[in-house]
Amino acid sequence: MAALRPRERRLLLLSGMLGIVVAGYVYVVEPLIEKHAATRELVVARQALLARQERLVARSDAHAQELSALRAEITRRRGRLLAGDKAPIAASELQKLVKTTAQEAGIEVRSERILAPVERGGYAEVPVEMTLSGPIRGLTAFLHRLEDAPILLALTDLKVRATAAGATRDLSATVALSGFIPAPAATGAPARPPSAGVPERVGG
Repeated sequence: MAALRPRERRLLLLSGMLGIVVAGYVYVVEPLIEKHAATRELVVARQALLARQERLVARSDAHAQELSALRAEITRRRGRLLAGDKAPIAASELQKLVKTTAQEAGIEVRSERILAPVERGGYAEVPVEMTLSGPIRGLTAFLHRLEDAPILLALTDLKVRATAAGATRDLSATVALSGFIPAPAATGAPARPPSAGVPERVGG
């Protein structure tokens, strides 16, 4: 076999080095680049996940505070429901409250009747209708006292008229008032007592 010429040896050596470089790039450099890119993507994804979790933790604290405030509000409002879990008992309590308030305001209760209860989203509205008689100041004081009542009340109707011809000082007023109790069929934690859907709320 003839000896290789110097130029041929150089070309052969160059070819071998080029092959080594290509093989090193394909089998070493490219995998490292791909692994580095995958690592960067993983780091970015985990940073985004960590930031999201931090936001969730921050919101969970705010949600916990809102939930605590809501539960306190529900407890406060539940404390303003009528006593008793039956409509007749609750209506009787409401009548007593109205009579006491009327007596304190210096007006007379002429008649009273219990109306049919109405279910309102987990609560039962217990209405009563009463006819009162007294001076204008007394009726005004009566309504103001109802606003400060410890029970959540709704004034659903009010009709005022003179008691007799020429009697300008005394008036007769027919008022329809409602209180609330949990509905008998309600289960679990009840919703907030209704504060809308009535013409006027008293004691809110």
